[in-house]
Amino acid sequence: MSKASRDSARAVIQARFRESVDRDVSGLAAAQCQEGGLYAPDGTPAHILCLGSHPAVTGLIWQDFRPNWEEVVYVYDGTRTELTRYLNAKLHLTVTLAAAGHENTPGVQAALLAAQQALHALWIVWAGYQATTTDALAHAVTEFEDVR
Repeated sequence: MSKASRDSARAVIQARFRESVDRDVSGLAAAQCQEGGLYAPDGTPAHILCLGSHPAVTGLIWQDFRPNWEEVVYVYDGTRTELTRYLNAKLHLTVTLAAAGHENTPGVQAALLAAQQALHALWIVWAGYQATTTDALAHAVTEFEDVR
């Protein structure tokens, strides 16, 4: 396999990743905040801060994301588990951020780190699954051969 075909397949997978996996969880976060009776430190109901927060929360999680191919291998089982973990981590971050009044607290930092780690784990499985299930993209993974 040539380096050019590997890089081309990887570019296709990378271009599809964010659009394919990221979902708006702000409505669900608002419901959790409302059910939990959460308020920001200034007294604002946290559920109000959740609504419309998708772009900002997504930006926080993805701001330092760089696709890493070193750990990507062929995946046959799908991505449901990792996707669920990522979306749950994003939901937790959204609720935590709203309850903190959008302040950068230690709790927010911990939730952000967990979401970023879940994103990384999702990337590894998602990229491998894309290469496994799409013949044209199989060259993206170099699990069994060296790239020339």
